[in-house]
Amino acid sequence: MEKISLVATDLQELISLSPDPIIAVNRAGIIVMFNIAAEKLLGYSGEEVIGRISIKQIFATADQARFVNKLLYTSPDRNIQGHETQLLSKKKRIIDIRLSAKLIVRDGEEVGSIGFFHDLTESKKVELKLKSMSITDSLTGLYNQRHFHAVLETEIERAKRHFRPLNLICTDLDNFKQVNDALGHLEGDKALRFVANTIRKVLRKTDMAFRYGGDEFMLLLLETCSEEAEAIGRRLKESFDKRWAEEWSPKRGCPLVSISMGIAEFDRKESPKGLIRRADFLMYEAKNRDRR
Repeated sequence: MEKISLVATDLQELISLSPDPIIAVNRAGIIVMFNIAAEKLLGYSGEEVIGRISIKQIFATADQARFVNKLLYTSPDRNIQGHETQLLSKKKRIIDIRLSAKLIVRDGEEVGSIGFFHDLTESKKVELKLKSMSITDSLTGLYNQRHFHAVLETEIERAKRHFRPLNLICTDLDNFKQVNDALGHLEGDKALRFVANTIRKVLRKTDMAFRYGGDEFMLLLLETCSEEAEAIGRRLKESFDKRWAEEWSPKRGCPLVSISMGIAEFDRKESPKGLIRRADFLMYEAKNRDRR
């Protein structure tokens, strides 16, 4: 089938100059138009695809291809406006795109469709970066307090719904003020990053760590019973004590710093705030015991 079978000849130059990929298919779904922008985006030459492959083959999944086809045929005007989906390049790279497409009908008979594919790769990167910045503590790289409250509420509802255990560890650094006083706030910031790194090394992939504020951190342990939470707490304390003694105190003449923690398993009757208060109370109890 000729490349221009679905569009007028005088549109060919405009289509070839379009900065967005334009792809047309015949009624059987075989690609019959593939402009220069489409070649650049997907890595195929026009000769490789025109008259040779189905449009289904350039979608990331068969389900996405079927859904786009369903949208096209069920919409009132037989067109799609701004639908976000994904394509698959020749090198198997998944590409986020925004699709606008329309069925082409001549003399009352469907002859194919044409689509405009806008590459969303860069905008998705910016979107992810902005999202990451909004939920991340800029100093430590852990999640921030705002994200903690949102996640805690969600996970508590999930734990209640599925009758699964959930534990919260509230941690606080003992004598941390002495670090700032003795070495200055720049070294204090390095110490907080050191704490965050120690936490990352101890936690499992399913666990989540948050800087709650100052030198206080929250660890959310999903699908975790009290015994497991206690074991994780012990590993964290042992790891921190060892690394602090080896990497901080000798090299910086740093005051002794330790971790106090409170571990609370979620009770189905309590609110997120109630769980936080209980973990915080247990942490201060532990701190007071250590001072005796």
